[in-house]
Amino acid sequence: MATQLTNQTKVSIVAAVCLLGLVVTLKNIFQVSAEVLSRDVVLYILIYSMFGILYPSPSAESKQARFDKPLHWTLLIVFMTLAIIVLYAI
Repeated sequence: MATQLTNQTKVSIVAAVCLLGLVVTLKNIFQVSAEVLSRDVVLYILIYSMFGILYPSPSAESKQARFDKPLHWTLLIVFMTLAIIVLYAI
């Protein structure tokens, strides 16, 4: 029996994978010190967890807005991750 993931779950999984990728990239590729990374990762955890919380839940009486698709949220998360990596690279 197959179960379907909700859109909110899909967005949360993408946010978690991008957060893990961000931490691995910053630590292993850019050699960010553990002190700086542990200080900044708390902020990143809060930011990435907000994507899963703020994703709109569908209700019966409201119609889906144009940007309420998981693809748009996924692209936003990926672009934000890349922007953070670029900021550390500078």
